[in-house]
Amino acid sequence: MTRYEVSTLKKGLLILELVKKSQGITLKEITDELDLNKSTAFRLLATLEEMGYVYKLQNQFYINHKMFCESFERRSTMDWTSLQSIHQATKQLKMSTYVGKRDGTDLVMTQVLHEPFLKSADEEIGNRSKLHQSALGKVILANLQVEQLEPLLEEMSLERATKNTFQDSQLFRYHLNVVREDGFAFDDEERIVGIRCIALPVFRNREVIAALAVAAPTDQITRSNMKRIVSMLKTGSQTLTQEIEKFFD
Repeated sequence: MTRYEVSTLKKGLLILELVKKSQGITLKEITDELDLNKSTAFRLLATLEEMGYVYKLQNQFYINHKMFCESFERRSTMDWTSLQSIHQATKQLKMSTYVGKRDGTDLVMTQVLHEPFLKSADEEIGNRSKLHQSALGKVILANLQVEQLEPLLEEMSLERATKNTFQDSQLFRYHLNVVREDGFAFDDEERIVGIRCIALPVFRNREVIAALAVAAPTDQITRSNMKRIVSMLKTGSQTLTQEIEKFFD
């Protein structure tokens, strides 16, 4: 140790650097990597979390990137690719994972992860489709307030993507009621033949702002495993909601 070195500060900075270069790291992984006492590491992490430099999702810690911007001003637009809870959900589900948001009557992809789930499929981010054609779009529509939903339904023309796409407006309205009651949407080859999709809503301040979904060939998403997938997606959606709320704090 040099004459002016402060050991506690050094340990805190080492933890910060380790969290920064990791895509989610546990307390145990930090203590093992840095050979720190568990209680010391816990106190330092708690301090960093309280000051806003890191945040915790379930049992993993992540760097709070907004604290390292040129200014600490609140960001007005969401950087979906920086949200780490999406990676968490993907690791558990082990299927292609999507996040989409509404733009008028369109669904816009904001994050896409495919196997081996290490980085975003940037070429697919920004892709558009019609809201009624997929589970992502349907679950967003189903969770809109009536005053938002009705003008959209009047505007939508229900173009067909496949032979399974909804085209009857009355039947589609009924379907959205079922989606709202179930809490999730199921897309049975409605957007792409041979592909099924399950989606859950993502909220901010109790308003739906996006949807989280997995998609896979029909033999990988079946009636028998749907309940398990929905349960895992629900955890992912709740964690994503928590992270988004931290984003806007």
